Amino acid sequence: MKLRNRFATRASVVLGVGFLLSGVTPNSWAAGDATYTVFTTDDNPGGRATFWSYGEHFDVQDDQADGYRAVGYLRVNGTTYRVDDANGASTPSNAGWVRRDFEFAEGTPIELKVCLRDGADGADMFCSGWKSGTA
Repeated sequence: MKLRNRFATRASVVLGVGFLLSGVTPNSWAAGDATYTVFTTDDNPGGRATFWSYGEHFDVQDDQADGYRAVGYLRVNGTTYRVDDANGASTPSNAGWVRRDFEFAEGTPIELKVCLRDGADGADMFCSGWKSGTA
């Protein structure tokens, strides 16, 4: 009996260390976390949008100080949400993205895309295509 307990303890320690070294926690791995990222289509992508399924975070980032804003779109259940990052490229004193948090049921289909825009009311340009995923 003691031999089994000793083996189980060692196996637990080995698995735990393996998860820590891989950067994956047992709970996040089991939940099937996914990250979806899209980039604008200009020469040196000036914007990106990322959806994190764990926590349902939607981040939009303006990657260049080019005078354009990055505009991210998240489409869920027929509703399209818009998030703008108009503060220029990220710098050491600025986080460099704008985040909006949502609460969707696990497995909800989502779509995201990102564009550049000249001002709040300008036309979208250099848009990525829509990328599909799940919350």
